[in-house]
Amino acid sequence: MPALFNPANLFGQPDRLARARPPILLVIGAHREELSFGEVVAEHLDRQRIGLLRIPVGLSGQRPGPDGLERYRQRHAELYRQILEHVQPGQRVLIDLHTGFDERQCSADVLCGEPALLRCIERKAAAEGRGSGGLGDMRPVRLIAADVETPPRSADARQTDAWPCVRPELPESVWKGAGLLYIGIEVYLAEPSAGTTAGTPAEARFAAAVIDAVGECALTVQTARSRQG
Repeated sequence: MPALFNPANLFGQPDRLARARPPILLVIGAHREELSFGEVVAEHLDRQRIGLLRIPVGLSGQRPGPDGLERYRQRHAELYRQILEHVQPGQRVLIDLHTGFDERQCSADVLCGEPALLRCIERKAAAEGRGSGGLGDMRPVRLIAADVETPPRSADARQTDAWPCVRPELPESVWKGAGLLYIGIEVYLAEPSAGTTAGTPAEARFAAAVIDAVGECALTVQTARSRQG
């Protein structure tokens, strides 16, 4: 399939810290309506630890009707293949930031195919406790392949692996790669994202805190993986 995007225009200028190769790469703007929020969130992050891949002309997060859905899925998959090409040696974690809408509270879903990462997130959320904008409002969600049966939810309250499961519309090379840990984060805002919407300062701080916590868990998991390998 020919390239659907011009990488020079799609990804903008290279991150000025690219040579430092931070171990974590944060992607913002894969859905163009969410770019403004991502830019504000990035201002709160340690850029020595978290590199930034900004996509100024990403796809719309609004799905088309049935006639255009297959084409949209193809473009979506191609976008993420190109994102994967921008991961530099030494970058072990790819965090993909998105937004959702929930007028009741600021919260976040953390989506990953690695159970060890989800268990770490669950422990952090439990340690924080529930509260307005607290990290206790992180929810682990497990990514599974389309041909995998959804694991049953356990009736045992102590069972930590009974998370909600979703089948991502991403190439498996992105979310299931052996050397790179993919994590999707969806932060729920009180107002829907729309082009120039950047969320509230509290929402941006919450998102940055979630990214920091997820990044810490991810590096711990990747270090354990390398030791086992």
